[in-house]
Amino acid sequence: MPKIEITKANMAQIVKPESGQVDYFDTTLHGFGVRATKAALTFFVRSTLRGTTQKPFIPIGVYGTFTPAEARTKAKEYLRRLDTGENPHPKAQPKREIITIQDLYSQYISGKKTPLAVSTLYQYKSWMNNHFNDWLTLPADTITGSMVLDRLSVMEKNNGMTQAASSIKLLRGLYRLGIALHPGVIVHNPVEAVREVRGREWSPRKRRMTYIEPQDLPAWNKAVNDYDNPKGRDYMLLLLFTGLRKMEAARLKWSDVDFKEKTFSFTPEKKRGEKPEPDRVTMPLPVQTYRLLLKRKAEGWENEYIFPGKHPSPHLSNPDNYKRDTIQTSGVTFCFHDLRRTFITIAESLDIPHYALKALLNHSMGNDVTGGYICMSTERLREPMQRIADRITELATAKPIEDQEQQAA
Repeated sequence: MPKIEITKANMAQIVKPESGQVDYFDTTLHGFGVRATKAALTFFVRSTLRGTTQKPFIPIGVYGTFTPAEARTKAKEYLRRLDTGENPHPKAQPKREIITIQDLYSQYISGKKTPLAVSTLYQYKSWMNNHFNDWLTLPADTITGSMVLDRLSVMEKNNGMTQAASSIKLLRGLYRLGIALHPGVIVHNPVEAVREVRGREWSPRKRRMTYIEPQDLPAWNKAVNDYDNPKGRDYMLLLLFTGLRKMEAARLKWSDVDFKEKTFSFTPEKKRGEKPEPDRVTMPLPVQTYRLLLKRKAEGWENEYIFPGKHPSPHLSNPDNYKRDTIQTSGVTFCFHDLRRTFITIAESLDIPHYALKALLNHSMGNDVTGGYICMSTERLREPMQRIADRITELATAKPIEDQEQQAA
């Protein structure tokens, strides 16, 4: 095996053979060499892999792409790795595991100890498809902090601050799980760049406190009762008089209503930090709601649901048009959860006991030891439920102050 000091000046001394190959080894760096063939001069390393008798041939690159100095630097790195027992040959490297954003999302959803509510799953899926669809098939470790910041700015402009923040927080949760499950693959959370650039309070969460105020209830009530869509009318009145969440009401079946006992049962939506117990809840029907449902049943029904939907959903799935029409007619701006807040705000004004209020909204007693001892029966809630309904009726049918002043004059 010929030897030569591998330098730029000496490369001209190496003669390419007409056939076969000739290896030239460096005189100063043991294991570093040049392989000469008819086609090219290729720098390489060949040395013993520590702990074995193997002497793997590890190509560095062809002369022209690499200078002798660059090849020597690379050779030193390869020789050091061989001396530590690591084979730096590309084919000897373990195949890189690829975890995509879609993989993280699937693991995030399936790994939940408590199954997510249908509405939550729908919302998460919507955010992923609407805001991160082009990222789903990308390896998660290729998403950078600057990419997240750019995407956040676009969402804030197109979708509003709240939805943008919620979507980015979901992405942050996916990466936190990824770091825990795949520490060798995902080593950083690119969403942390948002806090580093914008500050710790980049997205302060403000609890929504809107509801329909007493002076607006008559206009809202008139618009709803005059609504030419009976299903929409009954649906919104049911929300107001029971305090149900919008999808709890939408999924009610006729079999959930006991007209003899004047009660209704439902499965509460499970919200983060709020675990209703038990899963199936029975509530009393105030007279107003009892009559509404009785009239609705007498008029006939399409399927097992009180508020049937359009194919493919058997029950009402998107009541937003009811809200839009009512706002336009009444001039009262509201969201469906405002009706729940209106219900409980009116209930609190009647000095109804605290634990009865929690039971009527089906809020968990949480770590409240005293509350855990209280057995709140359906009949115990009938009287406060009726008081609330009567007060809602009183406020909703009151004449506007201007009318009262005109009559007084």
